[in-house]
Amino acid sequence: MIYFSLAIGLVLIIFLSFATYGLWMKYINNKLIQGFLLPGSIVHELSHALLCLITGTTIKELNIFAHDNSGIQYDRPKVPIIFDFIIAFAPIGGCFFFILFISKILSNPISLNNTFPKEIHFTFEGLFDLIEYLFDSVWATFTVFREDLRISNMSHVFFLLTVIIFTVSIAPHKQDIKYLVLGTGILSAILFFSEKIGFRLLKYSWWNSSVKQLWILITLTISVLATLLFFTLIILGFIKGYKLTFDKGTKR
Repeated sequence: MIYFSLAIGLVLIIFLSFATYGLWMKYINNKLIQGFLLPGSIVHELSHALLCLITGTTIKELNIFAHDNSGIQYDRPKVPIIFDFIIAFAPIGGCFFFILFISKILSNPISLNNTFPKEIHFTFEGLFDLIEYLFDSVWATFTVFREDLRISNMSHVFFLLTVIIFTVSIAPHKQDIKYLVLGTGILSAILFFSEKIGFRLLKYSWWNSSVKQLWILITLTISVLATLLFFTLIILGFIKGYKLTFDKGTKR
């Protein structure tokens, strides 16, 4: 069931990053946010561009400094839906790579748990157990991250900023969400049933290690995005309440 855990986690990341990025861009100074997220925006758009080149898709326009619908424009892929999914998924892989890369450079400043989800039966009850385990893993990751983080340590601060920039920069373009959700679900089902019929990729050490690394990145990303979105909503709520209070006071 690890593949369904990964799929659910990725879908959560898609919507959490989309919501967080959207709120930041709408309610905070655009230039300030664009400047802060610039490294992530560059990786986001270049990831799209790289997969366009690999799939033979013609790029009509590319602006690596714009993380929105004007960032990249390309023709319809030669293999619709499949290539659409691959191109849409590229920024997730690109941002994950840079989080992992910076972590390695900094000698893994935060130690995270890479334990796989326990074996769960393919039933309706099992699905809830799976979701529960995912959230438990996210909470455990958040707890470890919070306890190990030392603001006085510059490598920890740099890693924290890296994680924030690249997790928020995962935010997909609105038109890409349908391909990401559908493609992630189909891919996880294919991998799951491949295991069931005896084609066990997890027996290969390189695949097992890759999936564990992806699991770490997913739980870390969800914990960071959920925290950012929570505090963003709290702060916006206070600001809105403050404005409503003072507006009423002014009218009187």
